[in-house]
Amino acid sequence: MTYLISCIAIVMLAITASAQTRVAANPVFSAVTMNGKTVDTAKLRGKIVVLNLWFINCPNCLQEIEQLNDLVDEYKGNKDVVFIGLAASRKPDLERFLARYPFKYQIVPDATMLILTRFGTPDRSGEINVPFPMHYVLDREGNVTVRARGIAGIEFVKSELKRQLAAKK
Repeated sequence: MTYLISCIAIVMLAITASAQTRVAANPVFSAVTMNGKTVDTAKLRGKIVVLNLWFINCPNCLQEIEQLNDLVDEYKGNKDVVFIGLAASRKPDLERFLARYPFKYQIVPDATMLILTRFGTPDRSGEINVPFPMHYVLDREGNVTVRARGIAGIEFVKSELKRQLAAKK
């Protein structure tokens, strides 16, 4: 009986890890950042794109900003990596927030509909859910290779960046 329970637990853990790290999605979108620059995932093919879904009233989102800024600093000189933050917050609110708490990703304001349509998952009742904060890594072809939630998800992002950059060499 203990063996059976252990096997079930291992299978469930593997499924959970797989769901956290690998999905078969290719989110194509074009959006305007806080500074007026257009980011277009189709035009970013050939680069590794790191996405963060967040909003300013999300305590877990705010806790990870420092670590995400460190990640941007680590890859600052690497033109093959692009960091984009899709914010489900209004631009005026973000302007006030970012003046006080800088976030080094290219921030896309007012991205609620983009987040829901490209990254939301319908539940059994048909409501679309998006857990926050959520991280995605898109490979050079625009495919999602990592989908991970929260501060713990940053480690998945770091590992995937190293793996993809090593694969190019």
